[in-house]
Amino acid sequence: MNTDNTPEIRISPQFDRLVQPMNDREREKLRQELILSSEVPVIHTWHRTHLGDSYLYELCIEDHIPFVITELTFDDWIKAALYICSTQLSKDNLTSEYRKYLIGQKFNYMVLASDDNKQPDSKYTIASTIGHELYISAGTVMKYNLFSKSINEIFDQSTDLARRILLGRTKVSHENVLELARLMPEEIKSIASTVIEENADHINLSYIRNEVKWSHVHKPAPVSRRAQKEQKIATHAAIRQMPQYDPDAEVNSLCMTIDSWISSMQRVHSSENFSKITNKASLQLMKKLSFLEHTVNLIQESLERNNL
Repeated sequence: MNTDNTPEIRISPQFDRLVQPMNDREREKLRQELILSSEVPVIHTWHRTHLGDSYLYELCIEDHIPFVITELTFDDWIKAALYICSTQLSKDNLTSEYRKYLIGQKFNYMVLASDDNKQPDSKYTIASTIGHELYISAGTVMKYNLFSKSINEIFDQSTDLARRILLGRTKVSHENVLELARLMPEEIKSIASTVIEENADHINLSYIRNEVKWSHVHKPAPVSRRAQKEQKIATHAAIRQMPQYDPDAEVNSLCMTIDSWISSMQRVHSSENFSKITNKASLQLMKKLSFLEHTVNLIQESLERNNL
């Protein structure tokens, strides 16, 4: 570990995604703490790249506060990213969405860094390790990994939209974040532009579908802003006149699927061979049932909140 005072530090876009941006109030609070503190601030870097201290560095430069740069040593960028995830997760001011994102990213980096990442049980073991540290289930860790991958897809097309979601400025459910990430790049950019322009505080599936339709309606030829606005109003009016989407459709479909699951589980449990299954099959079934139980609990909690 080497230390010096050379303030030439790069910002990696990939690392910068892992750091929750500070708002004006948080920046001012940190500024006052730096001014009043008798300790010399430490800026951590790897290959002259910020490891999460860029806001601290900027304030020190702005206010001419002396600081020390500590160059950390890691074998590769994955280990450096893991360091950022761990330090950021230790903070108590993270939004719930940023916490989910960081947990998912930490899982992904640990899988990449694992020597046996191709083994069937490797991912579950890693998820269990992270879950034990953070007091959540392995299934939840894997769910957050899907969330973080989808957020990265959105980041690739619109940093502003990804930040809005992670900071809670635009509310989007887990399922709809995944839905957004499945869209074509130009569709994500179109939705991002609309969300930012309208300062939308919520995105649901209907919003996504309407904006995707809108982006394709206007794709063939450029028109004036006034014509765009008039066409958008007409399009939304036409959509409102269409038969309304049944909000219970997916739930009703799930209910029928669950009936089938129950029948299958009862059939397996009552089978003459149930007591003779191998340890490998037992462990696999236990894992799947654990994930199922966690998902059931999440849905039940949401239903209870909706019915309060």
